[in-house]
Amino acid sequence: MIQTKLYSSLSLILPDSGARESELKTFSLCKNEPFSFQMAYKFIDDPDAEKNPEELHFYVRLETELPVSTYHVSCVPVMHSYSRIDPKLPIGMYPDILLPKNTHAQIVKQTIRNKPGHRYIEVGEKQSLAAYNDSWRQVWFTVNEEGAPLPAGHHEIKISLYDISGNLVGGSSLTLEVLDAALPAQSLYYTNWFHNDCLADFYNLPLFSDEYYEVFRNFLQTAVKNGMNMVLLPAFTPALDTAIGEERMTVQLVTVEKSGDAYAFDFAPMKRYIDEARKAGIGYFEHSHFFTQWGAAHAPKIMGTENGEYKRLFGWETDSAGEEYKNFLRAYIPAVRAFLRTEGLEETTLFHMSDEPSDANFESYQSASAGIRELLAGCTVGDALSDYKYYQSGLVSTPIARTNNAGDFVDRCDDLWIYYTGGECYDGLSNRLIQLPRERNRSMGWQLYWAKAKGFLHWGYNFYYGRLSHGLYDPALDPCCGFANAGTTYSVYPGRDGKPLQSIHQKIFTDALVDHRALQLLESLTSRETCMRLIREYFGEPSFYNTPKDPETLLNFRMAVNHKIKESIL
Repeated sequence: MIQTKLYSSLSLILPDSGARESELKTFSLCKNEPFSFQMAYKFIDDPDAEKNPEELHFYVRLETELPVSTYHVSCVPVMHSYSRIDPKLPIGMYPDILLPKNTHAQIVKQTIRNKPGHRYIEVGEKQSLAAYNDSWRQVWFTVNEEGAPLPAGHHEIKISLYDISGNLVGGSSLTLEVLDAALPAQSLYYTNWFHNDCLADFYNLPLFSDEYYEVFRNFLQTAVKNGMNMVLLPAFTPALDTAIGEERMTVQLVTVEKSGDAYAFDFAPMKRYIDEARKAGIGYFEHSHFFTQWGAAHAPKIMGTENGEYKRLFGWETDSAGEEYKNFLRAYIPAVRAFLRTEGLEETTLFHMSDEPSDANFESYQSASAGIRELLAGCTVGDALSDYKYYQSGLVSTPIARTNNAGDFVDRCDDLWIYYTGGECYDGLSNRLIQLPRERNRSMGWQLYWAKAKGFLHWGYNFYYGRLSHGLYDPALDPCCGFANAGTTYSVYPGRDGKPLQSIHQKIFTDALVDHRALQLLESLTSRETCMRLIREYFGEPSFYNTPKDPETLLNFRMAVNHKIKESIL
């Protein structure tokens, strides 16, 4: 027989020890909400058998009225203890890669047999899984992954396991209550920086070719499915994660021609990029930074044609506050604004000056951006930072505050965004690292609501390079990409077929965005005070440093939110 247990998405199921939390029996959700849960399984020896096999192959059958996506879960090697997170967290294999069951084998067939009141889904009819007697494995299920409206009421999901001879060898069931209430559309701006050079490098594709854009759309569609609605627009090669004096692959969507002191621009490549992103479901864009990272001291790499020669016009050798580069920006910014206006994007595009300026960079940031801010009057201009002084002085109108210092901005800023890197994982801070307790990842949902944040930014949707963009890594083999906390540089794994593989740490953050929408729904039905009372009841005084110590607290909080929603609509 195969022992099976159902758990929430927040439970960590390790191969050697399984999960510590209580099994999941029931839960509730709104009618247009995705909901994920897991089935842990292990082969149990028969005490009456003379000799037990070490493994048992089986097939999965779902019986449910609800649409369910099914994934086999694969582990990745996390080889650092991260004692700052939790000294008890071991190194080893951590579950994270979600392998779609309909693409996990060479021969795949999925059949749906309709019967009054039920839908039977054979998950990979010729595609079995193996249960072992020495390790726990798992299957990940996401109900309503596309967010379509579901029928209200109670719905059972019955999971049955059959061996290759058709004998029932295990199973579990879960009851979901679908509330007769729909979540509001996501109002939060959400972007993970998309690294086009990483994608082109990993798949060995000519950048911005037709073949490249096919893969590009695949990756963006998956991002959109998980709540991302904004993407970085690399007008010029993004001045990000580049060693001083070195270059990343030229990723430039604007054709520049210089004649004397005058400049001409062709935005046709940018138009194609925007069109492809829109096809994938992206609604908002952020313009790449006008100055280099960590200080705004130089111009980004900008290529162009001068006297018939294609060459680098600006780069590390360019003083960001110099008149030559300022002259370029005085020509470029009105031109790009006019182009974005024709696309209906001028008012909703986020412009950046320089990423992560520190207190020591205040003067260089101020000098570089002097005169440029006036050219961007009426636009949204914001940068990732941690020092309140940048907002207080008026240098940054839309601060994107790092979580360890974001408390300084709460209730003191009308246009606050939040971000973190992989480094903000200590003292209870939320983060999406693979090894981090999942309830801390998901806590960002209620924290964004409490902070009245307008947006969330993360630096790595698909960064597969090493530190400062040296070396190309497969995160399935090295989730640290040679240097980082596991999982921080990416949300998806690059699949072999040009399609991304979703990750558990991505799905947990998607749940956080859903929690944020649920709180907005409850507020619309009751009041913000009602939502804040629940937050304080379950988490104490809200803070970015205050996250729950166990999954049950967060799950109970969400059930309480759902209960209040149900009361309000009766």
